Amino acid sequence: MITVTAPEGTIEYATYAARFESLIMTATLAQTEAASVWYHDAAAVAGEVARNLGTTLEVGASIVAAFSPRERWSTNVAKAIAYSLGSRPAGLGNNLRMADAAVAAGFDALKGLKTNAFARAIAGDTNAVVIDVWMMRAAGMETDSPNKSQYALLSEAIVSVAQQFGITPRTAQALIWIIVRGGAA
Repeated sequence: MITVTAPEGTIEYATYAARFESLIMTATLAQTEAASVWYHDAAAVAGEVARNLGTTLEVGASIVAAFSPRERWSTNVAKAIAYSLGSRPAGLGNNLRMADAAVAAGFDALKGLKTNAFARAIAGDTNAVVIDVWMMRAAGMETDSPNKSQYALLSEAIVSVAQQFGITPRTAQALIWIIVRGGAA
């Protein structure tokens, strides 16, 4: 996994942390509850994928993450489960290649910052922060795809805000995602 240090003292960092804090402060009880279980539910999907293939949760989570780019969660789940049952789901060829590589290499097969962090969060890493299109929108970024510096900056802002609210970084990220996306699905 690639590690980049974010400049916590920058104006951009403070701006993103303030945006994330403001969003969390608007959360409803239902959104907070959905965020608190989102990754646990995703881990159950990864566990099913792993059981179907007779492998580890790391591999199951990596396969789920491999099918995530440009997919809705329900489609992501359907493709990962179908794959684990021996199907070759239609769609983006790179997602299928990542899933194939994940069978052998788990997390190490996922070279993208988002897919790697997503697999780790699903597998139980509470410090993993997933920065996707919805998190970029939450931050008010002008692009949907972060570069390494932006990814690190937003991740550090999420970690800081999570500490402030006494929740894990992955739960803070899930909560912000749910608020901005308008739901957990």
